[in-house]
Amino acid sequence: MYRPHMNQLYPEVLDWVDRLETLKSADETWRSFLGFVGRFGFSYGAVADLPRKHQPVPDCLLSMTWPDSWRARYREANYVWRDPSVRGLLHTDDPYTWQEGLMFEEYDRSARRIVFEAGDFGLHGGLVVPIGGIQSGTAVVTIAGEQTSLSQRERAELHFAAIYAHARIRTLYAGARRRNEKPSLTPRERECLEWAASGKSDWEIGEILSISERTAGAHIERAKLKFGVATRVQAVVLALQSGVIQV
Repeated sequence: MYRPHMNQLYPEVLDWVDRLETLKSADETWRSFLGFVGRFGFSYGAVADLPRKHQPVPDCLLSMTWPDSWRARYREANYVWRDPSVRGLLHTDDPYTWQEGLMFEEYDRSARRIVFEAGDFGLHGGLVVPIGGIQSGTAVVTIAGEQTSLSQRERAELHFAAIYAHARIRTLYAGARRRNEKPSLTPRERECLEWAASGKSDWEIGEILSISERTAGAHIERAKLKFGVATRVQAVVLALQSGVIQV
């Protein structure tokens, strides 16, 4: 199976990856990815974790853009575990087109019809990129649109872009979750952060709270660890945003 190498890629995809690192939200990253794959004839797609049996598909989605009518049809008919483009994930870790997915096993007529029915909604072809993860499990990036055939080079470009888009989207979602979490701070840790938010030094905080400068600093360091940040300023900002402290 062909796998992309850095020196075999067009400059455009490398430039796009550089721009990706400047984006600050998962939605921006997803829109940028759709813009990139659009030049290959793909207008739709999704990034999702592979659902467990009986797990609702929406719970697994990270980003998605499908025609509304196809999304409704797919969900109502519960196509996910009969869809050959999904079942292909059981057979390979390499990217494959929807047509290639039909060749992995013998499908009954109703399963094969899912792929062809998608054409009625403007989805005539697609590419599925499996992505393995140690902690997150198997994820998938799938794109679809008018394109029905891809050159070896185009597959490499899209494979490379999908890997980077998935990694960036997952990183941004993880950061957003951390920002929304409310760590359990001790009363003393909250007090120290509140005084730090008012611009007080460790020595001043110690004087105010009748504790040592070193102890005041230790409380703030533990708060930083709980928020998963490197500086006291970041800890103060997240504590204020999450309502853990008030000034």
